[in-house]
Order: sequence, then C-alpha cells, then structure tokens
Amino acid sequence: MIQKTKVLTLIVFGLLFLNLSAQEDSFSSDKSAKLPDDDRKFRFGLQFSPNISWLKTNRTGYKSDGSKVGFSYGLSFDYFITKNYLFSTGLGVLNSGGRIIYKDDNALFTEVVEDFKLKYVEVPLLLKLRTNEIGYLTYFGQFGFMVGFNVGSSSTSEYNINEVSSGFVITPTSELPSSTPTNFMNLALSMGVGVEYNISGNTALILGFTFNNGFVDQLKGDAIANLNYVALNIGVCF
Repeated sequence: MIQKTKVLTLIVFGLLFLNLSAQEDSFSSDKSAKLPDDDRKFRFGLQFSPNISWLKTNRTGYKSDGSKVGFSYGLSFDYFITKNYLFSTGLGVLNSGGRIIYKDDNALFTEVVEDFKLKYVEVPLLLKLRTNEIGYLTYFGQFGFMVGFNVGSSSTSEYNINEVSSGFVITPTSELPSSTPTNFMNLALSMGVGVEYNISGNTALILGFTFNNGFVDQLKGDAIANLNYVALNIGVCF
C-alpha cells in the first residue's frame, strides 16, 4: 500500500511540474506575470500552528485510541517561481503524538494502551498556488511533502487486566514507561488552503489549514503506525 502511494505521488508531481514548465514558457511574453509588482523573488515569515494529531495503524490486532492536541512553530521561506506560483519551505518544530491499543499475547485478557509524545524538526517542501490580490486578500492552495526528523519522544503504557471473579469484572490499571522505540525520520503528504491579508506593503497576515498524511512507520518493532495531523496555521510574512 505504501509503495502504491509513493508511485502515485511521484506521478502526480511529475505531471504537475510538466504543467508548470509549460505555463512558465507561456509567461515569457507577459512580464507582469513573472514576479510581484515590487520584483521580489523571495519572502520570509513566522508561523504558529495548533494541531490535532493521531497515530493510524492497519496492523492486525492494533488500533488507534484517540488523538492529542499539540502545536508547532517556526520560520517560513517562499521563493517566487512566478507571481502566482511559489516554492515554499522553512524550518519548524512540531509537538504531536497519539495513542494505540492492542492485546498482549503474553498475558490472558490483557489490553495495552500506549501513549506517545513525539517531537520533530520539520522541513516543508511545498508548491503554493496563489490568486491575484482581491481587495486586500490573496487566496492560496499548497501541497507537497513534509519531512520530519524525530528529536524527542516519550511514551507510557497502560495495562488493563480483566479478571473475572464470582461474576464480577475487576479491571486494575497500571502505567509504566513504554519499551516501544520510535523511528528517526517521518515523511508525509501535505495539503492545505489559506488566505493572506495585506496589512501594508510586503507585510501580510496568514490564516490557513493543513492536513499532513504520514506514510512512513514511526514505531519500531511489531507495532506499525503512521503519524497524521491537521493544523490551523497562523502567521505573518514580510
């Protein structure tokens, strides 16, 4: 399944860049379409993004057990390919996590819930498509890849043991540090939409939503889980 996703993603991006190349040629006769009115080729920004994240697993015997609220912050960098097409990257820190639940084969009627807190340094590799400014507003859509590097993780395990005694169900619970290690790298398909509000000159406020669909396993061992999250992006660019 992961292999098919990678192949499909590469095909989509290949067609996209062929289309951009064709459009770039068509812009050669229209100088006004090349760059913004002030001839900027790049811009910087700051961003803060609260998010909701979860771990998705298709492993038999495992299932997702809820989401976690987190946040990210960092710097953004946009390079103007043309006035309406930008290459967007940057550097950010993501705080996220999730929970998975599974049966423990080593103990009778034992259920294990693992709670993960995951921290990444992220580098977006995105293509941003913008409209012309309408009043003070510019709308945009973006998609591409989000590359993450795990710089901190912790997890705990809850053991729910159901003991049937005299017709009553007793459920003692204990919480211990988890022994499930995490992988170093994450790769996700990132998609988003948003709007820019021009304050003055080159300064604009940004509000948007993104969805990041991870397709690289984040857990080592028997458990297989991909990190997904949705984020509200609040920022300023200049």
